[in-house]
Amino acid sequence: MRYVITLYLFFISLSSLYSCTGNSKQRDDVAFVQNQSDLVNIKRFDKDLYAYLLSPSSQKQDSLIVSYGNFLEAFGTVAINNSNIHDASYFSEIRDYFSNPMLAQIYKDALDTFKVVQPYEQELSIADQLIQKNWNGKRLPKLGMHVSGFKANTIVLSDFISISIDKYLGSNYSGYKDFFEEYQRQQMKPEKITRDYLKAWVINEIPKSNKRKDLLSEMINEGKTLYALQILLPNWSEADLIGYTPLQLEWCKGKEKEIWKTTINQNYLFSTDYLTILKYMDDAPYTATISIDSPGRLGAWIGWQIVKAYAENTGASFDEIITEVNMQTILKQSKYNP
Repeated sequence: MRYVITLYLFFISLSSLYSCTGNSKQRDDVAFVQNQSDLVNIKRFDKDLYAYLLSPSSQKQDSLIVSYGNFLEAFGTVAINNSNIHDASYFSEIRDYFSNPMLAQIYKDALDTFKVVQPYEQELSIADQLIQKNWNGKRLPKLGMHVSGFKANTIVLSDFISISIDKYLGSNYSGYKDFFEEYQRQQMKPEKITRDYLKAWVINEIPKSNKRKDLLSEMINEGKTLYALQILLPNWSEADLIGYTPLQLEWCKGKEKEIWKTTINQNYLFSTDYLTILKYMDDAPYTATISIDSPGRLGAWIGWQIVKAYAENTGASFDEIITEVNMQTILKQSKYNP
């Protein structure tokens, strides 16, 4: 079974269903999902596993295997480095892992934080309708929640995506301070859940070029992802979409010409150097190749601007933008030159 485990932090928020995030725009398309059959349902593996941990039995083990077989293998790889769900040691190791007092408390806190998931399901249902409309009738796969113990943010299978909810307990959650930097904790909020499901799915759906990876290709791939998310979350601000503060976004806009000039003049744009690409693209307090005053992931922001310029200058459809894998064609036809 092929699956993808993502360890990165994402950087977008839910929309005005959560007014406390500061996004004051109202969703005018909430009524878009009218049929109950079209509503996204989040499977609560976190609750089902917790019920087993409280009162283990062979019947509950069998039920978990039947309900979550392939995912249970992937989850075991993440949590205990054991994917053999039919081995007697699997569930014994799972019980031992979650018996740690600190992790047991985190598990309880996660369940308490996500007692209610209907707002996320509604938001995802709206996005799913927009996926069908803009992406050749595609649909989101089944979605779930799990607790990993601060490990993988998402586990992505071909037909199932699960979010590790213990990494979204709020930026001020006491259990985070010893493990995560402040810039990371700012993204570890419950309202990030919808975005993370969508981004995990989008990344898996965007065609990848077989050519060697350079900074430009990484920029534009991330730009495509943000462009897709902008379509699926149309009422969100750019700052919310990329996970910047309003001040960070204004810094980017004010310094856009300088960012691009530095990238070109230092011969970074077509660089295949891993560390150079990492500095531009990785989640970090700032982009080291540009300025300590900059936000992190400037490569993603520049890539987004290139993709938006390409869409505007070519009139390409959403599908044409997503499926174009020649990054130099996108750059050339975008006429991007801030």
